[in-house]
Amino acid sequence: MYKPSTITGTNNIPLGKRRLAGGSNEEVEDLAEKKLESNGNSLKRAKEENDQQTATEERKRKRRSRWGGEETKVDIGVPTAITYNMSKEQLDTYLLHMRLEEIGRKLRLGDYVPPEKERSPSPEPIYDSQGKRVNTREYRYRKKLEDERHKLIEEAVRRNPDFKPPADYKKPTKVQDKVYIPAKEFPEINFIGLLIGPRGNTLKKMESESGAKISIRGRGSVKEGKSRTDAAANANQEEDLHCLVTADAEEKVAKAVKMINKIIETSASVPEGQNELKRQQLRELAALNGTLRDDENQICTNCGATGHRKYECTETQNFTINLTCRICGGHGHTARDCMERNNPEALQQAKQRDQKLDSEYLSLMAELGENVESSRSNDPGIKVVCINIVVDTIDMI
Repeated sequence: MYKPSTITGTNNIPLGKRRLAGGSNEEVEDLAEKKLESNGNSLKRAKEENDQQTATEERKRKRRSRWGGEETKVDIGVPTAITYNMSKEQLDTYLLHMRLEEIGRKLRLGDYVPPEKERSPSPEPIYDSQGKRVNTREYRYRKKLEDERHKLIEEAVRRNPDFKPPADYKKPTKVQDKVYIPAKEFPEINFIGLLIGPRGNTLKKMESESGAKISIRGRGSVKEGKSRTDAAANANQEEDLHCLVTADAEEKVAKAVKMINKIIETSASVPEGQNELKRQQLRELAALNGTLRDDENQICTNCGATGHRKYECTETQNFTINLTCRICGGHGHTARDCMERNNPEALQQAKQRDQKLDSEYLSLMAELGENVESSRSNDPGIKVVCINIVVDTIDMI
């Protein structure tokens, strides 16, 4: 029996209408083309769905890469393409921003402790007054990253004043550093005395010049029998002897550290007898105690040189060294032998100086209640008599 909806086994040409309705060949061909187009679209959609499913399965089976996937990439805010014409300053700035982003990511994720193979040896434990350890591994590595980030941000601000730090960055109120004192290597040197100085003047001078606060902490910083009540000193008593430098800027701390290292290096390398700082401190201490004998700056009354006293002078006895010229104020000659006796300016200055001395003398006598006539202040006979007395004295000698 004939079935109009069936299709022949070797072609896709429908035969129903031509047999039943007796249609023309054009209508039959149009129907055949529509049928072929619909079948082609369905096959295409099926192929696309199959390709998508295959791609999804391949992504699931794909081996994990050490570079991470697209979803794990981090936007660092700077271009990652490094061109060949970049200057050294641009490369340094790029590396600085990369390091800042890396440190910020580690601090946000808490991934600041390196693997066990990359860790440094742990220092001796330090405990606070409550018995809790303060220098744990997490604290040390986190503090190290925070200090590095602070230095990098300061460098970035110095290069670009418009640079904005990360949102989670908090600028530390104080910057501190430690300078360890080699007291164990050089037990015969009194580093604490050299750093503090007589009555603390050396330490105060370093603080005023650098702008930083310098404190000596650690074992040996407190004499036996004495104790400190401040918590900072008690927390650092178990550490080695060191100087704790604290300031509000990195430059001040660096300047103070440089001055401390200079004193330590000089004391360790130069003998005590040749240490200029030690000599200055002893001289200053003697001046403070009132026992200073300033032989180095002492002026000899015989020859006028410095460095020795009159009884140690090797020159012959000089009597004219005590003479003082009233014109130029020099020693060793009188006004008659002065080279400035024909200079009107020098004579005028000498006259004004003499009038000033006379007026001061008259005012002093008036305060003492003496009745001194003002006419005597201008009497040249007094000066002549004084000069004659001096000359007569020299002739007698």
